Amino acid sequence: MDPIVGLEKQIEALELQVLPTEDHSKILNKIEAITSLLMQTQKMITSALSCREAITSMLQPLVTINDYLNSTDNSCEVEVEAKRRYLLELYPELKNTVQSIGTFESLLPFLGSINTSRVVEFSEKLGELVLDNGKLYGECRDITENVLVALQQYNDISSSIQILLTQWDTTVLNLELALQPKCLNEQ
Repeated sequence: MDPIVGLEKQIEALELQVLPTEDHSKILNKIEAITSLLMQTQKMITSALSCREAITSMLQPLVTINDYLNSTDNSCEVEVEAKRRYLLELYPELKNTVQSIGTFESLLPFLGSINTSRVVEFSEKLGELVLDNGKLYGECRDITENVLVALQQYNDISSSIQILLTQWDTTVLNLELALQPKCLNEQ
């Protein structure tokens, strides 16, 4: 006899014991409900069994790690550093995390220093100094422009004085020539 047929007969016998025999349509509805529940149960069992291999393959490295970390056999006792190296080789992402933690630990003394705690204060002062420097630069540029204008005016005045002095010298020379006795010219 086929095991499935035998199982169906056992289920039918159980249904007859559990379900009343009065109304045949109610019995059929209950039978369909029980059948659908059994089908759902069968699907759940099948899916659980299909995941078994994946779960086993995921748990196998954990068993190995557990054996190394919780070794009760003194002859297989592995040094802590060897265990650490083994774990880091097993999980590269764990290795990156350990390196990041090591870097962070090496920076901890600097994080606690006085200068690091005053970074915000220094950055605010630096910002103020940058603004002051910008204002001073603007003032220097304005002063430089004013000095250039003053020098240009000085140059213009100097040129005007030079022209006036040249004209005055020419006028004085012409007066001297005009006032010289004519007798010298006649002789």
